[in-house]
Amino acid sequence: MSKPFLSRVCQIVNLLALSVWLGSVAMSGVVAAKVFPLMRELQPTLASFPDYEGDHALLTAGQVASSIFFIVDTIQFICATLALGSLVALVVMGYSLNTLARVARVVLLCMTLALLSYHLFVFMPGFEGTLRAYWDFAHAGDTVQADALKDQFLQSHPTASRLIGGLTIMVLVNIVVAGWTLTAGEMKTEKAA
Repeated sequence: MSKPFLSRVCQIVNLLALSVWLGSVAMSGVVAAKVFPLMRELQPTLASFPDYEGDHALLTAGQVASSIFFIVDTIQFICATLALGSLVALVVMGYSLNTLARVARVVLLCMTLALLSYHLFVFMPGFEGTLRAYWDFAHAGDTVQADALKDQFLQSHPTASRLIGGLTIMVLVNIVVAGWTLTAGEMKTEKAA
C-alpha cells in the first residue's frame, strides 16, 4: 500500500473517530435531559427498593442515565484511542507540522485527551462510587444514609456536567481544526538564493 493511501485512511479514521466521539458525548446530555423529567412525570415506585422512602424517580432516572453514561465513556475511550493512534500514524508517515493549524490539531487533541483522562480516571471513579453507595443504601432501605449519599452525588453533578460540556466543545473544535488542516496549503518558505 502506498503512503498517500495510508495517509488518507488515517485521516478518515481520525475524522470518523472524532465524529462518533462527538455524537456520543453530545447525545448523552440529550438523554439525561429527557430521562430525568420523564421519570419525575411518571413518578415510579421501584419494587426492588421497597423500603426506600426517598425519591424513586431520581433513583430510576439515575440508573438509566448511569448505564448510558458508561456506554458513552466506553465509546469515548475507544474513539480517543483511534483519534490518537491515527494522528500518531500520520505524523510517523511524514505528516508535516508545518502550519499553525496542523500544530493546533496535535495540541488540541492532546488537551482533549487530558480532559478525557481526568474525566475517566480521576473524576468518574469517585462519582460512580458515591452513586453506587447511594443505590446500595437505598436498596437496603436505609433512607437517611442513601439520601446523604444522594446529596453528596448531587453536589458533584455540576462538575460532571461541565466535563461533558467541555469534552463536547473540545471534540467539536478538534473536528473543525482537522477539517481545516485537510484544506490548508503548505507553509511557504523562502528559497535560498
